[in-house]
Amino acid sequence: MPVLVLVALVWLAVTVLRAGGSGPALAYAEFVDPSSSSYLDVQLDRSSNIYGSFSAVVPGEGRVWPAHHVDAGQHDGDVVELRYAGVGYREVPNPGGAPPDPAARPRPPEKVQLRLVGQVDPARHVASVDVFVNGAGHHIGSPGEVSGASAVANDFLAALSTRNWDELYRIETASMRTRVPRNDFLTAMAYGGAVTCISRAEATSPTTVSTGPAGISYARTPVRITYGGCAGGTSLPATLVLVVDGGVWKALSLE
Repeated sequence: MPVLVLVALVWLAVTVLRAGGSGPALAYAEFVDPSSSSYLDVQLDRSSNIYGSFSAVVPGEGRVWPAHHVDAGQHDGDVVELRYAGVGYREVPNPGGAPPDPAARPRPPEKVQLRLVGQVDPARHVASVDVFVNGAGHHIGSPGEVSGASAVANDFLAALSTRNWDELYRIETASMRTRVPRNDFLTAMAYGGAVTCISRAEATSPTTVSTGPAGISYARTPVRITYGGCAGGTSLPATLVLVVDGGVWKALSLE
């Protein structure tokens, strides 16, 4: 592989996604209810000392999470039964619904009375839980894995090919976006040298989705990135990795 093309891929992986591969597995499996745009994130790695911990996003409340230990027990094979009742926290939104500023100090959460009861199945990626915030009830029912991974992969490749850096930033996972402010990212991409040589980015095989024992699903799309004159017109194979984040598929890494 030409050295210049290898350098270009490393630069792309680090700058676009700030990751040199998929990295460590995400801690939480996400169960999405498409009927209400609510979702539940649960730690289902049995080796973790926070097994069963969760956060939930529900209409009118935003994100809530428990302050103490969650009762998580095995129920009928892979099904995990979750129970919690006690003090919890609620994320305080920015005034006017403004997006979070990575440079700003996080707003302290509010204390709430939180109760959750229900079941999740990491193998089938389904969930049925009831969440009560200060007595107000909400139901999260996840019928299975979120659809649309292929469409997001295509959006990512289109944004890369057309140098639509704003769209590329939007497609990244929240953890990637908070590491670098949007304006810094756009500036780096506009003057990034190697990445501006990209003449084409396309999928070479269909997107496949796999789910691990802890219920975390990854979508992988084999891709080919073609560089123009500054890299001799060489094409380079890679794999785009997506994960469900905030209720939808997002770009996690480029391997």
